Amino acid sequence: MRVDGRIMKAILPRLEEAFALLNQQNWNSFPCPNPLDEDLSKAWEDGLKQETSEDRIALARLLKLPRFQYGFVQVNEEEAENILRGLSELRLTIREKYLHTITDRELENGNLKLENSNSKVKVGYFSYLVLAEIQEKLITYCI
Repeated sequence: MRVDGRIMKAILPRLEEAFALLNQQNWNSFPCPNPLDEDLSKAWEDGLKQETSEDRIALARLLKLPRFQYGFVQVNEEEAENILRGLSELRLTIREKYLHTITDRELENGNLKLENSNSKVKVGYFSYLVLAEIQEKLITYCI
């Protein structure tokens, strides 16, 4: 898959910044369905921690590929699911960090007036869109 290299050059610093924020976030965003069961709680937490770690490692590999900065997106089939989840987490981070002033409706409809927005919002928005496009194409290829 290919993304315009000029766009990638503009958003790459924002993607790297947002990725660095992932390590500061709690991986346990999904509470155990039965927190009173100690064994289940432990297995639940360990599973989430392991999967989140694998997702982030796969995403880091993608972001660090030399060709990625020029807009070439290559994904190993074995890592596709991990990368999809990692991209989702990265998009949520971008949403929370840079796009919190934009409503969900505006974001989903694309009815934004970006000319009045600061550069962090603009670059955040384009980062969010590019990651969404990568996810959509990846899903299409995986089906």
